[in-house]
Amino acid sequence: MYNSNLYDDIVATLKNKPKKTEIDFYRKKVETLFSGECKKILYLKGEYIIKEKHKDSSIYFVDRGKVVLTRKDVYGKEYSSGYFLPGEFFGFSSLIDMPEEFNYKALTNCSLHVIDTESVKNKLNEDYELKNHFNEMLINIMRNVSSRQGNLILGGCRSSFVNFVLEHMYNFGSIDENGDIVVLLDVTLAEIASILNMTRETLSRIVSEMKRDGIIETKRRFIKIIDIARFIA
Repeated sequence: MYNSNLYDDIVATLKNKPKKTEIDFYRKKVETLFSGECKKILYLKGEYIIKEKHKDSSIYFVDRGKVVLTRKDVYGKEYSSGYFLPGEFFGFSSLIDMPEEFNYKALTNCSLHVIDTESVKNKLNEDYELKNHFNEMLINIMRNVSSRQGNLILGGCRSSFVNFVLEHMYNFGSIDENGDIVVLLDVTLAEIASILNMTRETLSRIVSEMKRDGIIETKRRFIKIIDIARFIA
């Protein structure tokens, strides 16, 4: 077991995180504020939620599953431009009556809360405190999306994979009996490769190298990080 400030900080964060996560907080807010204007819809893996250039009239909250943003290049090949995780919202173009620039697609089976945009506007106009909180949330989401898009464009395959795992650490991470960091994932390696614009073979090679070097261990639905410093190096 290594000893570092980085490891100590992560352990403290995971051990002291509240039982109610950010996902639970926003789920409760959505269900309370929009009980009559919100539908819970299941989208199957690969199903389009919003198509590029479509002018939608809803805002979406990811309750479970993952949503990927896609576009097609000049050759017609579809590629990932980012993704949304549980606890995040998308569809904000509907607030300004603009068509979407991307396709929104279910990477896995997804449970989404679909909220009427006009209802959101009305609630925000009625509640100044809610409006301020909404604006802060929107800024954070846009920051996350921009960071993911930048990493997909400029980052290498390994750094893209590392960042993807780290994003899951807070809500889906824990410390096991040996003091190792365990991150639960609801996606396969093939799905991770797809969302990160790499081949399954490339990602398998990255994972195999990390396992060989004693940095991680993997099973079907989790990654155990043995050496966090080398993992993020």
